[in-house]
Amino acid sequence: MSQVRLRVVMPVHNASQYVDEALRSVLKDLVDDAEVVIVDDGSTDATAAILKRYVEADARVTVLTNPAPTGVSRALNQAITRPGCPEFVAVAEHDDVTLPGRFAAQLAALDDAPDLGAVSSVGRYVGPDGRIVGRFASGPINIEEFEEQRARGKAILIPHPCVMYRRAALDDVGLYDSSFDGAQDLELFNRLIYLGGWRVMTLTTLGIHYRMHAESMSFAKMSAQRAVDNYIWYRNRQVLDNQPYVNFEQWCRERKLTARQRLMYARRDRGALLYRRAGLAWLTRRPISFALNLLGAALLHPRWVLLKVRVARG
Repeated sequence: MSQVRLRVVMPVHNASQYVDEALRSVLKDLVDDAEVVIVDDGSTDATAAILKRYVEADARVTVLTNPAPTGVSRALNQAITRPGCPEFVAVAEHDDVTLPGRFAAQLAALDDAPDLGAVSSVGRYVGPDGRIVGRFASGPINIEEFEEQRARGKAILIPHPCVMYRRAALDDVGLYDSSFDGAQDLELFNRLIYLGGWRVMTLTTLGIHYRMHAESMSFAKMSAQRAVDNYIWYRNRQVLDNQPYVNFEQWCRERKLTARQRLMYARRDRGALLYRRAGLAWLTRRPISFALNLLGAALLHPRWVLLKVRVARG
């Protein structure tokens, strides 16, 4: 393993239901000069026993174990900073399925563009029972889209579940910031772009099947992600204008929303949550729940729903 070029990092916590399938798909697609570093972040289910089988059977797999949960950002950073981190680092999530050709395509894209700090891929949704539908994508797919979005200070997001980083880019700007847990990917991507001067891109080839869960359907999570998104917009514009900016904690303290703004954001957050619930209902073959949630989402946040539907249909 002395010539390792790629490290795949996978944080897991109580992941016994899906981690076996996820890890098998990663190893099946893994290029020759690669390794997998998993952080078992305080699991209390059968996750440890499943991972032990892989460590014993495959020298490419290493497991780091935390006695108690530390959070997704710290677990990712722990895997990345394990000694010997190579030139490229890819993220794989414990419940998703890596599709054939993902790692090779992303490595080729990074090799072809030295100023590309991170690259991701589009994917499809998969339900708890394995049903696959739709399509998800975000972020620029070419340099023209990237430059246009960056010029506006846009909060740029590429799909985190199948991202691959150039380690030099992470060395430049640092790793995940745990104070942004829940939206740590958005914060890091925009730090790479606006503070580090790196480009990011989404490849149009399929990279993963993204698992949808009821556990991710949280209104509080949607609200927190939206707050981070607004802060990132603010920080990006300040950087572009060569102006100082405050940290996220101070920005939250100083931010004064009117009653109308609070109502607007709550309506949009609820609409986004209902759209996610509609997607899960479709994946689990519950047509009435799908229709009701989609109708509610369209009434509360119509522009966002139309955008998501166009993306899902490709």
